[in-house]
Amino acid sequence: MIHFPYIEVVAKFLRTLAFVIACGTPAFSAQPAADPNLPGWEAALAAMERRANLLREEIKALDSRIETRGEALLASLRSIGDSKDSHSKVARMKEETIEALRRNIQYYRDKRAAMKEQLRRPTLNLTTEEKRRIVASFDERINKRVAQILTLLKSLPTHRDYERYRVQGSNWAGPVYAVNEDYLQNQQLVTITNRLRKEIVEGLRKSIARLERDNRTLMAELNAAPNFSSPKDLTGEMAKNEALIAERRDQIAQALSFASTPTRQLGQREAIDFDHERLRTVNELRRDFENLFARYNTLIPQLSLINSTRATIAAAKARAQKAPPTPAPTSSSR
Repeated sequence: MIHFPYIEVVAKFLRTLAFVIACGTPAFSAQPAADPNLPGWEAALAAMERRANLLREEIKALDSRIETRGEALLASLRSIGDSKDSHSKVARMKEETIEALRRNIQYYRDKRAAMKEQLRRPTLNLTTEEKRRIVASFDERINKRVAQILTLLKSLPTHRDYERYRVQGSNWAGPVYAVNEDYLQNQQLVTITNRLRKEIVEGLRKSIARLERDNRTLMAELNAAPNFSSPKDLTGEMAKNEALIAERRDQIAQALSFASTPTRQLGQREAIDFDHERLRTVNELRRDFENLFARYNTLIPQLSLINSTRATIAAAKARAQKAPPTPAPTSSSR
């Protein structure tokens, strides 16, 4: 039998066309060509989002535990003071705690500065809203630590007008005087209070200087009309800094003049036991803090990768929409 390939092809096309007309379906579908990598990207994105959500929940749980336990410890410290038996042990505990809070502030400040730099010169693919939320969370913790330092400072002893000497007895020459132990202890404790007050006030003044420097930088950026931020964003941040400057000045006034809050005086044995428990709690809080920022340092690049993957998927879908349509599959007939 002799075959005529061209005639057979034409006949097949005519049969297909007749079937399409009868079914009311166009011969070619306008479906875009999908990127073969798209399903894999979408599956990877879903896995990354689940991982990021898990990290967020772990960070929230650790942060909540740190704040709850830390505030309980500070409340206990604020409620106690030294007796003649404990000498200055309680004041030393408060001094160490204030120093730990100041180091905590510096750590948050460093992390905040790194994220502010991401707003200006980004190296991670984070959204502006994500960056601002992170900066705001650091600001909240810094302000809370400053307030905690001030309330702990106010629980330290201030000067009391004790007589330097008191009559201890008498002899043939008259009254016998001895140094007043209350006077000596008050002088010892007030020395600690005054040193801490000076350091705290200096820290608050440095904070004001930083905020004023930030506002000068923001004003220069506003005048230069930067591309990365709108004028409304800059003026809003400047107003926030001005409010913080006013708050810091009020805190300086509080630190320079305050009346000590009433405390319960501890004996030496009770003070030693309290200090052992304090150190145990501090060590546990330190581990929680390290775990929190280990997760934070994992979450930030994860969020960047999520945003990059989303952009890749969106670009692939956009390319598919612009691609020429592919023919719809047709059934062959013999």
